[in-house]
Amino acid sequence: MSLRSENLRLAYRSLQAAKARSFLTMLGIVIGVMAVSLVVGIGQGVKQQIADGLKQFGKNVFVVQPGRPQSNGALFAGLAGARSSDLLTAQDLKTVQKTAGVTDAVPLSTASGSMTGDYTVQTPFIIATTPSFPDIVHQPMLAGGFFEPSDGSKAVVLGMQAAQKLFNNSTEVGQVLAWRGHRFMVAGIFDNFKAPPLSMEADFNDAVFVPYTAAQKLSGGTLGIYKILAKSHSSRDMTQTISAVNDSLMAAHGGSQDTTVAPVSVVGDTSSQTIHLLTMLVAGAAVIALIVGGVGIMDVMLVSVTERMYEIGLRKAIGATNQQIMRQFVVEAFVLSAWGALLGVALSCAVVGLLRAYTSLQAVLVWQVLVLAALLAVVIGVFFGSMPALKAARKDPIEALRHD
Repeated sequence: MSLRSENLRLAYRSLQAAKARSFLTMLGIVIGVMAVSLVVGIGQGVKQQIADGLKQFGKNVFVVQPGRPQSNGALFAGLAGARSSDLLTAQDLKTVQKTAGVTDAVPLSTASGSMTGDYTVQTPFIIATTPSFPDIVHQPMLAGGFFEPSDGSKAVVLGMQAAQKLFNNSTEVGQVLAWRGHRFMVAGIFDNFKAPPLSMEADFNDAVFVPYTAAQKLSGGTLGIYKILAKSHSSRDMTQTISAVNDSLMAAHGGSQDTTVAPVSVVGDTSSQTIHLLTMLVAGAAVIALIVGGVGIMDVMLVSVTERMYEIGLRKAIGATNQQIMRQFVVEAFVLSAWGALLGVALSCAVVGLLRAYTSLQAVLVWQVLVLAALLAVVIGVFFGSMPALKAARKDPIEALRHD
């Protein structure tokens, strides 16, 4: 039997003799590997969800929002960034629609007031927009269709979650709901919107879409616009169109740069950058957890060296060298950290599968991170385990044999 195999056998036998302690020692490594793998996997998954959600808009769609452009190019985070005292107006919408190169533009406004279908929702999420909204978002309908100009101002469209809150069956199309003393017919139900988790954008699945003219009339003509979605002729001329819209709005506002005009992709890029920074921050904390796991291995190995002092003295007395003693305990640290790393990788894969199956988080397995986390765990474990091993190797055999 080779010396390496003998060390592995001794390490396995030693760890088997204290199963509970060995498992608890590995737990720090397991948690550290899982933390690094899951944090990066969830972050990458969310970024991919945001990118997939923005693909439906097309490459020639851009947004207009209130507020000056930020130095880093970031936009206000949709509805969360809109203030009632600083919103776009109906005149701004007309300015955008009349700008050369713009083929279509739709407003997104929020209105208030309870709605009653089969059930009453006191604070529904009401989005006021125009019939061109589906042409820009390219969102399929689950049932019915979007309201048309010919429908007048008495038709509404529901997101899937809004439909469930307002009605108690699956035949919502054609039913009537009441809002601000007026009756509206449900024209259609949107299919599920891809709403990325951790995004500050509005979740349209929970929205009731009402005609902008009707909402403006029922709100006394004071309805502000928190965002305008617009399309250029093609993605090739979008830069020129955005520049023209920006100039038109500046001229309409007396030369003041108080609006932001940018491609929809910028919103996704900004969110992705934020998520990336948060991912790196939390992953750094997870690496610290790995180091703590390494310290745990060192503590347990120190206890093991103390408990086996007589064994160490006996081996050295019959001719074992310092290098052989040290190698024995380093191999034990390697086995502990390696098993902990493998268990952490396996549990990470299982957790990612559960997240994808039972939550809206579409986490992904980044194999490079899995491999790196496992290797890092083994390196940390061996590094910290070598310190007790060095102590064991330097022990005088006579003193070791006297140890009780």
